[in-house]
Amino acid sequence: MKQLKKRAKILYTVLTVLLAVSVLPVVIVGYQLAKLGQDTLRGNEQNTQLSGVTDKANQIKLYIHAYRDQVSAFARSLEIAGGITILEKGSEDEIKLRNAKLAETLHKDKNLCALIISPLNQNNLSYAPFALDTNQISQEELRPIVREVFDFMEQNSSLDYFIDNPKLIKSSTTSVIVLASPIINQQGENSSQKPDGFVMAIVNLEPVFNSITKNSGRLLETSELLKNGRTIFFVVNNTGRIIAHPDPQMVFSDNNKTSLKIVDDWKEANFKLTVSTSFEIQENGKTIPILGTCRTADIAPGKELGVMAMVNEDAAYPSVGQMYARTIYTSVITILLASIVGTFLAIRLTSPIETLAAGAKAISAGEFARRIKVRTRNEIGELADDFNKMAEHIQQYINELRRAAEENRMLFIGTVRALAEAIDGKDTYTRGHSERVMKYSVLIAQHMKLNEEEIEDIRIAGILHDVGKIGIDDKILKKPAALTDDEYKIMKQHPQIGAKIMSEIPQMKRFIPGMFYHHECLDGKGYPLGLRGDQIPLMARIISVADVFDAMTTNRPYQRAMDTEVAVERIRTFVGTRYDGQVVEALVDALHSGKLDEVLKSYAASLDPVAR
Repeated sequence: MKQLKKRAKILYTVLTVLLAVSVLPVVIVGYQLAKLGQDTLRGNEQNTQLSGVTDKANQIKLYIHAYRDQVSAFARSLEIAGGITILEKGSEDEIKLRNAKLAETLHKDKNLCALIISPLNQNNLSYAPFALDTNQISQEELRPIVREVFDFMEQNSSLDYFIDNPKLIKSSTTSVIVLASPIINQQGENSSQKPDGFVMAIVNLEPVFNSITKNSGRLLETSELLKNGRTIFFVVNNTGRIIAHPDPQMVFSDNNKTSLKIVDDWKEANFKLTVSTSFEIQENGKTIPILGTCRTADIAPGKELGVMAMVNEDAAYPSVGQMYARTIYTSVITILLASIVGTFLAIRLTSPIETLAAGAKAISAGEFARRIKVRTRNEIGELADDFNKMAEHIQQYINELRRAAEENRMLFIGTVRALAEAIDGKDTYTRGHSERVMKYSVLIAQHMKLNEEEIEDIRIAGILHDVGKIGIDDKILKKPAALTDDEYKIMKQHPQIGAKIMSEIPQMKRFIPGMFYHHECLDGKGYPLGLRGDQIPLMARIISVADVFDAMTTNRPYQRAMDTEVAVERIRTFVGTRYDGQVVEALVDALHSGKLDEVLKSYAASLDPVAR
């Protein structure tokens, strides 16, 4: 693998150098020019937006302040004329004349929706003279507005004027703003007291809003405006709610647009006069880059309005996209040409190295018969000859090591078997027991589809499972009758004895679980530790079943050999308490395959007639 990386490094180094020399300057210059053009256009667009929102914010401010000044002037005129008390004076004709004058004032200014003069010394607001344009607002919609101003004037007697947040008159879908100015009695001893009344006007904001949001006389949806690269102007209040927009459906809708970054930035800046930023929005499943600018129309403290401008940068600067496209096109052509030339040169240079690397990789993977053929007579050819010589020597060493390893393995297994036979030989009835348990364990493991390494470990652990009996007194081990409780306690020590013996040999430690735990039961009633279920290693669960199967199918002093089918059915009755169900079923599969009977027949053939 390391040789492959070296080959790739040489090949790609050539290609990289060629591409870098030919393509990189084109890409860098093209990108810088496109970026410079984009920055210039963005700067121009920001200046245009700033100029636009500043002009429109001033329009709103001047429009509202002009009506605020008119309302204040009307209130001052009433103060000069004698205050709110003059409304209570005069004949019925004079009162009708005053109401007519009020209506005439309203009629002359089409932007006035309503004009009211209200006293503050009574709760009967129906007494207040008023004039309203019923095409824009109804009396039912007027009353709560007057009540709101009435309550405000009573609680804030020191203010010079009142300006409310823009509202939507639902009956006419008209955006309006409420303005009011107090009427103070400047005559007599009570000249410094709170206002006696107020003048209130409801002003139509549509004229100024239309001049801000108009789009060539047409009302378009946001998506169409953004698609066309047109700048969208809209107005929000200080809560982020849209109160003017080219798309009428957006005005005072429940869709609060505070999720727009330009609106969020304006609010977080505490309604700073000017905010400009770039951000992205999702429109019809697409991500659109937006350039936005905001200007505050500071009509009154706490009543700030934000005039927003947004434009789709991709649609607004089509020339930038063309510049990027041309840069990419030129770069692609250059890359193709450089790649063709570079590939040809790189192949000529690296082909021998590739052959050498492939051969070396094969040899490193164990194909020692593989030889490297390189026709070049330079250093690479010499290196190939050295690799071939090295492979021959390695192949010889590997073959020798394999022979030595197999000899060691056979010596090891032979030693283990000799040890097991020495233990089994103590008792005529258990002769060959360890060998058979080993074979049964291997058959079970094979039918459980364990891997070769696990099967080999089970083979050794199976043949050594009773090695601890070497430390048990022959009187107990060869006793022809049932063991006493004390003798059984001593016999139960053979797993620990065997594990202790094998633990002294580091290479034998992986076989110890099969030896140490093969008498444990799933219900925890086994020995030596009383383990339960999956606490018992699989190796031990397999050897446990193989051990009991051999005990049942061979003659013992206290028991005659059972038929294999009977033995298996007997073992099945202990599934879940003593033995693992999967292991038992693997034993059944081995029985049905005929492999178990082969082991038993081999055992029977080894017995002489006298022993039988």
